Amino acid sequence: MVRGVAEVLRQPEFSELQQVQMLIHLLEEEQDQLWRLIFEEQPEAEEVGKPRVMVRIGAENPLEPIRSCSLISSTYRRGSVSLGSVGVLGPTRLDYEGAIAVVATAADYLSTAFSCFNPQ
Repeated sequence: MVRGVAEVLRQPEFSELQQVQMLIHLLEEEQDQLWRLIFEEQPEAEEVGKPRVMVRIGAENPLEPIRSCSLISSTYRRGSVSLGSVGVLGPTRLDYEGAIAVVATAADYLSTAFSCFNPQ
């Protein structure tokens, strides 16, 4: 699920039409590339037992359409199995402290919630 694209596009960093088109194309047509990036294995997370927050800023993003963005993400798990991911994609000048806290809290909450769920 992708939400908040309109808010991202209101940011001054996205004033160039070509950049916006590339980002929208990635989000609508090539989500599999973004998902591979978001669900990249995080071996350190298993050692600590909590989801690890991945932060990629600007050129650290391997996908061209988001090289002018920041991507903050974390997977949520049930035991050692990754179930999904939460993340924030925004301009490089975003509030990192707040975004990291939101992503970490959401991933931790979802991991805890799914750990309590015991299907019969």
